[in-house]
Amino acid sequence: MNTDQLKQEIAEVFPLVDKPQGLEISFHKDDCTQCRYLRDDLAEFTGRELSPEGIRCIHHEMSCLSSAGWRWALPSYLRYSITQEAVYHQTETEFLIYNLRPELKYQVETLKRLSALNSMQIKCLIHFLEWCQEHEHWGNYCSEDIPPGIAFLSTIEG
Repeated sequence: MNTDQLKQEIAEVFPLVDKPQGLEISFHKDDCTQCRYLRDDLAEFTGRELSPEGIRCIHHEMSCLSSAGWRWALPSYLRYSITQEAVYHQTETEFLIYNLRPELKYQVETLKRLSALNSMQIKCLIHFLEWCQEHEHWGNYCSEDIPPGIAFLSTIEG
């Protein structure tokens, strides 16, 4: 799949959605300090589309997002991850790849975070990882992380 095809698929299956409000956005609720900090950091981002600054805000805290938070963030995150800017900054796409290939002990939590996505969206995430595998930078830099992510997502594709 080339970049233009992936862009089109992302646009079709990952429409922008309203930002979840309050505790809805975080995986853990009031008793988690890390999730509270993330909610506070995301307070300034109010629209459906998450800016690159917002993506940088969450990239290392994606495990703190709820399924509704992932559903809101992924459309913008995926669109950003296939740009040249993402290759330049590197860490946002790298962390998305890592979050899509959870270690065994984190797979149940990851399944909960992905639970708001439909089968077409899961398939698109697989296509994203396949695109990364073929990408000049990501295919080399994350070569050990991409195949486990594809395998994990394939188990839930439905």
